[in-house]
Amino acid sequence: MGTLEGRVAVVAGAGEGIGLASALALAGDGADLVLGARRAEPLRALAERVARETGRTVHAVPTDIADPDACHALVAAAADRLGRVDAVVNVATYNPSGRVEDLDREEFRRAFDVNVLGVLEVSRAALPHMRAVGGGAIVQISSEAPRMKLPHMAAYASTKMAMEIASATLAREVGRDGIRVNVVVAGYTDNAKLTAYLEDVARRRGSTPEAVREEFAASAALRRITEPADIAEAVLFLVSPRARGITGTVTHVNSGVVLEP
Repeated sequence: MGTLEGRVAVVAGAGEGIGLASALALAGDGADLVLGARRAEPLRALAERVARETGRTVHAVPTDIADPDACHALVAAAADRLGRVDAVVNVATYNPSGRVEDLDREEFRRAFDVNVLGVLEVSRAALPHMRAVGGGAIVQISSEAPRMKLPHMAAYASTKMAMEIASATLAREVGRDGIRVNVVVAGYTDNAKLTAYLEDVARRRGSTPEAVREEFAASAALRRITEPADIAEAVLFLVSPRARGITGTVTHVNSGVVLEP
C-alpha cells in the first residue's frame, strides 16, 4: 500500500508537464484525485490516463482558477464525490511575456488573479475539509523567475513571489490545525511553457531554440533541464506523512540553476 492510500488530493492546473507528473505520482502512491484545468477535453483525457495507469479513482472538473466560485466548486467536488480532502497541489499558472516598459495592465491583472488569488482561493476552499479530517497538506508550485530577474517576466515573477509570501503566512496561520503549506520552486522545466519561452528567446536573439536550450542546460550546476517528474517527486514527499514536520518551506527543484546559501 502507498503512503497516500485512502487519501484524496486536488490538483489544480493539471495539464501536461508538472500537473500531469504530479497527478501520476500522487495516484501512484495511493491517492484518489480530482483534477482541475480550464480546457475540458484535454483534462478528461488526462484524468482517464491517470486512472488507467494507476488504477485510482480520478475525476475531472473543468476549472478557471481565476474564478473564485470555480475554485470552491473544484474542492467541493472532491469532498462530495470522494468524501474528503487531504491535499491540494496548485500547479495552475499564467505567464504573460512583456517588458515592464510595455506593461499590459490587463495581462498583469490576469497573472495576479491566477498566480496569487486563484492559488489562495483553492487553498482557502480546502481548509474546512482538511480540518474535518484532522489536517492536510497544501503544495504550491512556484518558479525561479523572481530570483533570476529575467527580462520580459516581470508580471509572472512578481506574482509568483507574492504567492510564496502569502503561502508562508498561511502556513503560520493554519499549522495549529495540522495543515502544512509548502512551496516547490521549479527552475527551467522541460514542458510546453519552456519550449515556448525558448522559442521567444531565440527569436529575440536571432538564434535557434536548440541553441538556447543547450545554453540554459549548461547554466545549471547539474548541466540538465529539470524534468516534470523531478518536481512531482518533491510534491509527493511534501504531501506524504514523511513530511509531517515540514511546513512554511520553499524547496528548490531546479538542477542547480539557482543556488541559494
